Amino acid sequence: MNNLVRYSSGISTLLKVVFSAFKVFITVILLIFAVTNLLWYVWWLGILLILIAVTIWTNVRKVWLTCLIISIVTLPFSFNKISSRMDYLGNVIRSEGPTALTTSERVSIYFGNISMALVGFAMLAPEVAVETLLLMEPSGKDRTYYSDFAMGSKHVRKLIDDYTAKVEAGTAPLKSERIPLQWPGYTSYSMFDYRVGLAVAGGGLFLDYKKTSSGYTVDCKITIDVKYSNDYSLTVFDYGFMRLYIDEAIFTALQDIGWYHPFYAHYIWQVEVW
Repeated sequence: MNNLVRYSSGISTLLKVVFSAFKVFITVILLIFAVTNLLWYVWWLGILLILIAVTIWTNVRKVWLTCLIISIVTLPFSFNKISSRMDYLGNVIRSEGPTALTTSERVSIYFGNISMALVGFAMLAPEVAVETLLLMEPSGKDRTYYSDFAMGSKHVRKLIDDYTAKVEAGTAPLKSERIPLQWPGYTSYSMFDYRVGLAVAGGGLFLDYKKTSSGYTVDCKITIDVKYSNDYSLTVFDYGFMRLYIDEAIFTALQDIGWYHPFYAHYIWQVEVW
């Protein structure tokens, strides 16, 4: 009986520790988003997120629940404000150059990069999230990942299938040249494809075929130059009354002044075809 009591007590203590650790994790994320919004002049959302971060540690559930509801309701205003701020910063950079940014503006962009990475994790797209965070690592060294996550993309699988057909027909060499990875529009981003597209679009696929008794072993590699592009922008959505887009020129400015450090990422895996 005593052993059962001690066991139950131990489980209860462990659950409390795990729950507290989870609350710490959520609090840190909320505060990062809060600081980002305050720096981007979305002050109401920043304040609401701070209140949520504080009140989840209390028993005042009505307060954080109310703040959460208000945050969701005001999202259209928040998205519009972020987009307007993008317009302003983009105009400053294009007309006066990256060095015209004030220190607070540079810090706001820096925190914006962190927040985008956190959104990437929330979207279950960890590869692009990690790439985004690693831009802040000063070494800028190449990274190699042994992962076949790209096979989750119908687009990538089709590229491999098409090249395999050419190899089998004798019209293509066993070792391919660079096959560009382009996703032609939103329709190609299915729920199974977006994770791959976000991480490697603009990169190149390389295939190396080795003959086996039943077919081929294919060494696959995707190489992507991880950096922001000055002439690229992504419209997340635009409904007229509400818009949100990402102007990479803003983040490119931090590359130009040495706050971000581009690098090459290599994703390597192997498949069997027959």
